Amino acid sequence: MKKTPHRRYAIALFVVLVALLTVACEDFYSDSPPTPDIAQPTPANVQVGEPEAIIESAAREAMAASLQIDASAPRKILFEHETWTDRNPGCYPTPESLTGAYLIPGYRLLMQHEGVFYEYNADQGAGTGALCESTFQIVPAEPAHTTVTISNSATPDYEIVHIIRSEEDVAEFNSSFSDTALIGVDEIEFPEEVLVGGWINASPNPQVTRAYKSEQDGHVIIEVLIPEEFEEEAGENPTQIWALVDTTEPNSTYEFVVVR
Repeated sequence: MKKTPHRRYAIALFVVLVALLTVACEDFYSDSPPTPDIAQPTPANVQVGEPEAIIESAAREAMAASLQIDASAPRKILFEHETWTDRNPGCYPTPESLTGAYLIPGYRLLMQHEGVFYEYNADQGAGTGALCESTFQIVPAEPAHTTVTISNSATPDYEIVHIIRSEEDVAEFNSSFSDTALIGVDEIEFPEEVLVGGWINASPNPQVTRAYKSEQDGHVIIEVLIPEEFEEEAGENPTQIWALVDTTEPNSTYEFVVVR
């Protein structure tokens, strides 16, 4: 079949449009954010064994050298997974070879000695880490079960942490969450204290023991544990818990952590 001039023109136009779209797409993706480098520890820095035990041992040695104390003196508070990035490098000694965006899978360990909290950061190989120069401030805390009447029928919502800072907050909470708890405003001394409530997976009778905050971002961790007399019955049932915490900063965030 012989192609007509109109058909040849349509084909040529189609080829030009495809070429233009290809160039446009290349230009579009050329400005997209770079893919972060995921740094892996070198074989020489990979420790064989349980990372938690290896990192705790390294942290104890670092604290012993820094504070001139016995390595067994500090108390381990918290061990968790963490990812160090170019925007959140922590105290991890970032390799000089990483100059752009990067991700370093690793761990964060929190230790305590004589009322002061120390943080140790490491990578997933557990062979490279550092003791942070900054420490954490203790925030006095106490249980608030006498201040809040807890409803056993309340539905757990682990994503919500209730922060009560004023009598107005109490009135709003009591009207909005009447099925969760009832707060007696006359039992709280504002603004010296902040009432913090949330859900945890621990039972029976969990107790607030202490709280501490970071000097860097003001994040407050409220420590909770099961009393010794209930350790044999300890389980993962959801429990609503409240604590009175000394006022920190207006923009502080709070988190309940169960100590095992």
